[in-house]
Amino acid sequence: MLRICYLPLLLLLGLAACSGSQTVSEANMPTTQPAASPPAAVDVPALMGRNIDQIRRVLGNPRETQDQKVGPEPTAEQMKATKGEDWINTFERNGVTIVATFNARNRKVRDLVLIGTDEDEILQKGNLSLTASEYIVLPVVNPQNNREIVGMRIVDRK
Repeated sequence: MLRICYLPLLLLLGLAACSGSQTVSEANMPTTQPAASPPAAVDVPALMGRNIDQIRRVLGNPRETQDQKVGPEPTAEQMKATKGEDWINTFERNGVTIVATFNARNRKVRDLVLIGTDEDEILQKGNLSLTASEYIVLPVVNPQNNREIVGMRIVDRK
């Protein structure tokens, strides 16, 4: 008879244990969510495959001016001497310095370099991934100290 009285009590305890109720200490524990990374300053992957004119439309006017010895475009004399190859434009966008190397004759961009010394910060600010299939990311080593970087070079795989 005593066993029959305990049976309903055991069933109730079993149901309470399976109800998913939390203890007071579990209910008061704060839930932690991963910190959201700040948005990219420049969407570099979106610039891949574009010519220098398209990049200028996105990033604005380059720092170089026609008043300088090396302007945004080569002079006729510079074009003859360099064949328009490896011309650079420097851009500032949301606190990031971007150097675009391009061929002034065909307007094709060879690479983009984001200037900085912290690889993770450069990757985050440029919305870059080291494992992307569309582009390659390479460190630009400081010529005075090969253990430091001065930027990250991004080359289109196409």
